[in-house]
Amino acid sequence: MERADLEQWKAREVARLLGLVETERRYYQEIAASIPVGVLVLSPDLAIISANRAIRTMFGLTGSTLRARLDTLLPAWVLERVTEVLKTSAPQTNILVSEPKTGRRLRIGIIAIHSWDDEWSPEALVSVEDLTGLGDAPVPVPSAGSELDNLNAVVWTFDPAGANFLSVTPNATRLLGYPVQHWTSDASFWTHRVHAADREWVTQSYRQAIQRGVALSLEFRAVAADGRVVWVRESSQILTDAQGRPRYLTGFTVDVTERRLLQDQLVQSERVQAITKLSGRLAHDLNNMLMIVTGHSEELLNSLPANSPLRADVQEIVNATERMSGLTGHLLAFTRRPGNAANPIALHQVLGAVERRLGLQFKHSTQPNMVKADAERLEQIVTSLIEHERKVNVETSNLEMKEQLSGAAETLRPGWYGVIAVTLGDRAFDPDAKGSWFEAVLAGKDGGDAWPLALTRAYGIVRQWGGDIVASAAAGGGTLLRIMLESADQAGHREATPAVQPVSAEPSLTTVLVVDDEAPIRELVLQKLRRHGYQVLEAANGEEALAICREHSGAIDLLITDVMMPRMGGAELVDRLRKLGINPRVLYVSGFTGDTNLSARNLPPGTAFVEKPFTLGSLLEKIQEVLGSGF
Repeated sequence: MERADLEQWKAREVARLLGLVETERRYYQEIAASIPVGVLVLSPDLAIISANRAIRTMFGLTGSTLRARLDTLLPAWVLERVTEVLKTSAPQTNILVSEPKTGRRLRIGIIAIHSWDDEWSPEALVSVEDLTGLGDAPVPVPSAGSELDNLNAVVWTFDPAGANFLSVTPNATRLLGYPVQHWTSDASFWTHRVHAADREWVTQSYRQAIQRGVALSLEFRAVAADGRVVWVRESSQILTDAQGRPRYLTGFTVDVTERRLLQDQLVQSERVQAITKLSGRLAHDLNNMLMIVTGHSEELLNSLPANSPLRADVQEIVNATERMSGLTGHLLAFTRRPGNAANPIALHQVLGAVERRLGLQFKHSTQPNMVKADAERLEQIVTSLIEHERKVNVETSNLEMKEQLSGAAETLRPGWYGVIAVTLGDRAFDPDAKGSWFEAVLAGKDGGDAWPLALTRAYGIVRQWGGDIVASAAAGGGTLLRIMLESADQAGHREATPAVQPVSAEPSLTTVLVVDDEAPIRELVLQKLRRHGYQVLEAANGEEALAICREHSGAIDLLITDVMMPRMGGAELVDRLRKLGINPRVLYVSGFTGDTNLSARNLPPGTAFVEKPFTLGSLLEKIQEVLGSGF
């Protein structure tokens, strides 16, 4: 990436990137700490910088002895090999060391790495494998109750010749639900545990690694005993016999489903955010132009005599702008996705209403499931996703998210979530097309498939509630949607907004300040207000509006302001005025606003919002509404 590109990044974006890098670093450090192969990091002076648990156990290291030199653990000639690797950067592997006193047989590998803190400072990564007893003796089987049982990973040994597991640690049952005996007794389990979509490339990767005698790390989908798809990360190494021939494959498998879920959520969220910003910008600019065309067409139409032959032509212009307004309406529906406030609701009660409406039967979990959502809107969401599908299965469960990507506010926070798992058997899952399901801006033509549009709207609403929707391949074919809703114990309460006293709506007594950076739109509004007797002031931006309010000797009864303006938007202008003690009624206008409070009409008394393009007649009606006593 060019330096010029980096300089355009915002501080928040850089901080998030650094947070993600730090999270990944800690994540893989934890994996390294858990693997059964010993790993050492040495400084340029050959002092031990760090060591994983296997090394500590192998050599009996403690905190006080950790900063020792390597020659206190291994023969001095091994240091010469390390020094050579640091000088040449050429790795050395398959170094065999025999300890006459203990009878232990070790295999050592050395590679040069860059320091995490200083990339110009070389360090050495040393792996140490204990091969004692791996000549022609049986493979040692980890016993129950050993330290391996407590690792967040399954440690295993595999026989390439027989293509079957020889041993696995007891926690294998927790990973996929199969008992340990099934892992070791079923010769086909080595391949059948891998999801069918990944089976071919995973098998080929292992075959090539065994032939070349190299270590292997990869991530793939596995299938649990209950049909669940589990993402795992697997790392392995080849153990050879005395002649250097591949004898065993040993490795560890870690469940990374939650991390993959969070990463998928982050990518999807950022894609949707990018399209949302683009759609919002388009809606704003299009509506500004439509406002100009609509306003002048309306004024021209009203000025023509009733029998003028030009009225039909002008009316066609008005009709065309109305159709174009419909397109911007679709853009706004995508960008805003207005949803009702999230309150604690009984999930199973809401889904029960869907069951009765569609004549279906869902499988509910036995645990109480209070979640944060809006009952009516959630019922509509679930219905829209399944009502036209033939093969549908819906189950509920609870899920605890324990991990969080540092700096990634777009992913789910750690905590408990109620999950609605919707399996659509007839809707094929296509990973390449999945992203478009969440980004359907416009409805399909000629009555096309409306399901992606329903999912897009559902995604936006659920995200507003603090939840998420994830799509993946169903175990038995089709598509699996998981709607995750934040668990809740009690309802939140919104603070009451103090009432605003009405002011006179008599035009001759009312002063209106119009603020809009689009001069043609501003002129249209001013012209209409003057024609109806209002006293009007105008400003091209928020800063001009602040200056006018400070200098104006009389009261300003109503502020009509665009929401999105350069340097200072409408909401900030209102906030600055109130800090100065100036409290006019407010009418926001905009072709697009990213403010969800404005979009959802969550406005205090004395405040209203009008979408562009609007007719000048409807603007007058809204002004009367804001100023009138009934507001």
